[in-house]
Amino acid sequence: MTTEWEWIVPFKGRNHSGSVEQNFLCRAGNVYVMDNHRAALWCWLQELDLTASHSLIHIDRHPDALQSRLDEWLKHLPSWAAGIDAYLGKTYRSDGFDCSVIRWDNYLSIYLREFGDSLTTFRCLTHEDGDSPNFGHPMYSSPWELPENLSYWLAEREAPWIVNIDLDYFYCQFESDIRMMVSDDYIDAVASGLKDAMDRGTIRVLTLCLTPDSYTPSWAATEALAARILERLDLAFQLPDVVEPM
Repeated sequence: MTTEWEWIVPFKGRNHSGSVEQNFLCRAGNVYVMDNHRAALWCWLQELDLTASHSLIHIDRHPDALQSRLDEWLKHLPSWAAGIDAYLGKTYRSDGFDCSVIRWDNYLSIYLREFGDSLTTFRCLTHEDGDSPNFGHPMYSSPWELPENLSYWLAEREAPWIVNIDLDYFYCQFESDIRMMVSDDYIDAVASGLKDAMDRGTIRVLTLCLTPDSYTPSWAATEALAARILERLDLAFQLPDVVEPM
């Protein structure tokens, strides 16, 4: 099985991702894979009209809904028609520094302020590690509910769906280590739920983030986990071994 990936942000290497570094973003059909979740909102904008009715399921260790300077960020947003370079590169001056407007921890709070009125359903599965989403009544679910219910949740009546997954959701801190907290069978059941919804056409866009540092063990671990999930979607995923010259 081979898959032709479009490299929207060409692979820069297995570097630190942090708050704003984007080491890659690739796409196959309506599936986008990245190392830094800040690119997710741009991906959604490519696949659907966010001012029209749609639903979102957010599966992530973090809510990604930081609001400490939300009003300030909203004053400096990129154009929603911007290309990826302009979207990622948009900065503003704050406290004497040039700061990126969109980060991994605030893209969802920006999305909810800008497009939250269009949400039919917002289901949230997190470790509650961060600000609660700035949305009236999210539907909160627990990790043990996910494998059996994912396909059911992604219902036709609430479509089109954005499915937003950060692989750090499946890991936890154990003493000095970061370890997978679910089994391979759990992961396979989640992937099968995604496949079923994909086949039914209820998912308009799937964004999958590796988060290869800080909250997961490594690039190698998250690449392997992403490949396992994507294989169930009939997609072969492997990052290059060598960085291509720009």
